[in-house]
Amino acid sequence: MALYLGVGGGGDVIMAATLARWEDVGHVPWERRSVDPEPGPVPPEAVRGAIRVCDGLYAVMPGSYAERGGRRFETQGACVARVLNRPVYAVDPYRRPSEVARALLKFGKVVGVDVGGDVLGAGCEDTLRSPLADAYSLAVLARVEDLGGSAELVVMSPGADGELPLDYALRRAAEIARRGGYLGSVGLVRDQIALLERLAEHCVTEASSIAVRAARGEYGVVKIRGGSRSVEVSLIATVGFVFDPRAALAANAAARIIYEEDLPVDKAADLLISLGIPTELHAEMLASRGVPPERAAEVLMVFKSCDKLMRRWGLANTSIHADGRAAS
Repeated sequence: MALYLGVGGGGDVIMAATLARWEDVGHVPWERRSVDPEPGPVPPEAVRGAIRVCDGLYAVMPGSYAERGGRRFETQGACVARVLNRPVYAVDPYRRPSEVARALLKFGKVVGVDVGGDVLGAGCEDTLRSPLADAYSLAVLARVEDLGGSAELVVMSPGADGELPLDYALRRAAEIARRGGYLGSVGLVRDQIALLERLAEHCVTEASSIAVRAARGEYGVVKIRGGSRSVEVSLIATVGFVFDPRAALAANAAARIIYEEDLPVDKAADLLISLGIPTELHAEMLASRGVPPERAAEVLMVFKSCDKLMRRWGLANTSIHADGRAAS
């Protein structure tokens, strides 16, 4: 059995479940602040009704929920488990990528699923606000291959999360293809769109819903995240591109750092910000101290710099612009 793993936290598990069909589904249990105001991923000890599989991996059951910060809430993995009435796996990102990868070897293949294409970035783009979960998961996928397992990365609905612009995401995808990393493409068919719509009605996601809106004939630019981000809606949202994780890792500086240092998310965040990559964990920590989101973004922008990455990794020829555009 393959495991379709939503790599970016939040609603990526909804798209992963849509692609998985009868295969296993997993996720990184990191919720948006409207669901869980506490900074960082949900730790395993905060999840009730889950079953431990092994170090770094547990199964969330229908009816499972999380408790932390004085709140009780349903993670999106638990929501998918409830709607589909089947277990959904969760990884523990507070463990090293090598540890999680070893746990995932129980599956015949691990297919990482990212909605929007944040995983295609270098990590330092100005428009990119949540590079950490995707970069950590990409490091895990590469480690799975190191251990002799099989792994793939699927980027669905490029641009649909309103972070990396569609044109830039596609140019980054082309760069991975030039490295020999393009493995194929996938497209959502009618029954998958129906399943995706059902999951989106019950669980919390906006990016994954873009594919449903496109399949129903919507076209044009729409606002998401309370009007703070713009997304292009078109039938390209129903399409995904499949990559070799190693080739994607070579283009994602944040993921390469996490992979080479073999760091859990909290330790990775400390190192990344020192190298010009503030992350969603830093934004959540500021928000937990009462800093408004836009002010937090301004504060973190001071730390953001692609120059440090270019010097460290020789990225001068990868067409990175700090504002999220690609060089012509």
